[in-house]
Amino acid sequence: MLSFKGLQVLLSIPIKLLLVLLKYPFTGGINPKFKNDLINSLKLVVFRTALFMPVRESAILSIMSNRFLINTFIRTLYPSLTKLPNYGKRYDKQSHWIVKPHARNPSDPILIFLHGGGYYFDTMPSQIESLLTIYHLLDQSKQEKLSILALDYKLASKGYTMPYQLTELTDTYTNLVNEGNDNFILMGDSAGGNLSLIFLQQLRLSKNPFLPYPKSIVLISPWVKIAPTIYPKSSYLVNDPHDMIQIDHFRDPAMQHLILGDEDYESLTISPGNCEYNHSDWEEITSLNHEESSVFVIVGEHECFRDDVLEWCRYALRSPLVPQHVDSKGIFNPKIHEYIRNEKGKAYVDVVVEPWGVHDSILYFENSLVSKVKHNPDLTISSVDPEKYFGICKLVKFLNKTLPDGKK
Repeated sequence: MLSFKGLQVLLSIPIKLLLVLLKYPFTGGINPKFKNDLINSLKLVVFRTALFMPVRESAILSIMSNRFLINTFIRTLYPSLTKLPNYGKRYDKQSHWIVKPHARNPSDPILIFLHGGGYYFDTMPSQIESLLTIYHLLDQSKQEKLSILALDYKLASKGYTMPYQLTELTDTYTNLVNEGNDNFILMGDSAGGNLSLIFLQQLRLSKNPFLPYPKSIVLISPWVKIAPTIYPKSSYLVNDPHDMIQIDHFRDPAMQHLILGDEDYESLTISPGNCEYNHSDWEEITSLNHEESSVFVIVGEHECFRDDVLEWCRYALRSPLVPQHVDSKGIFNPKIHEYIRNEKGKAYVDVVVEPWGVHDSILYFENSLVSKVKHNPDLTISSVDPEKYFGICKLVKFLNKTLPDGKK
């Protein structure tokens, strides 16, 4: 049964949507990024409001299981895009294949997708839509070897507090390794980004010689600091009016307890950003430093997580990017919005700040590109609008550069 707060959240959604519709012809969209984008303005309002749902009641909004979402809903909407080898097949009790080539070698890359949602919302349709879009926009030679596995971890909204999800990831990863696989890409957005980072720390601290580090890490708006630190002019304050994330939500002790249980968030295997940063904690992780590895990180200029993400990048990746206090006006300047490390003997690193970008834009607000891919199977990344689909363009180019070529 819904609590009074839960009922308030649900009832407020249509009212807020109506206000956006009424204002749009006169003042435009809800923030600078979506000033001329009504659909994404409406979506932002829905996502922003839904995050205030009490953790245990948020399961009401996750009406589709991952199995139904992947095998029924998405397959029905996009029959041509889901005609992939082994699409939707279960791998183990907590994961499903998005694609797995029939003739693959153990050394071929497996991208493990770790969905965001604060550890209490399930995978959203837009996340799978963007994932399919990214795959279909890759060079064909890169698609030939790539497998994608979506982890279906259990949620805090159903009583599974952190770090239960870490245990599930470790189990699936171990199963894959035991089958001889040794080439992994971890791709996580928001809470999935947190799960990626704490998994790296668990590998480092456990020193298990049988579990290799992933070869590549993709972090989309990673949640590096579970308990935020609020200070004057922090991104939590200045970006609160623009972003999907809201300050009041993420500093709510009751919400933190329902996600963490009795766990101490000041732990590298729970919340790296709440620990004192030391370069040494990240330097021995080969995923971030070995010359055959690669890292991609993207965060929005107008995102509440911006400062936390850039701080982690400074210590873990030696990135020089710092928060810019002069608004970009939506214009990308590679000198201040991107750091690329392409040095011999080191991992390839690409850290990107999206001008006017908000939380998790790639997977929540760029998913409309899937319809273009659906109706034009020959669409290439060079034909995609790099401003409207900024994150997808950057990520596809990164993967095209770092994935092995199937023709070799």
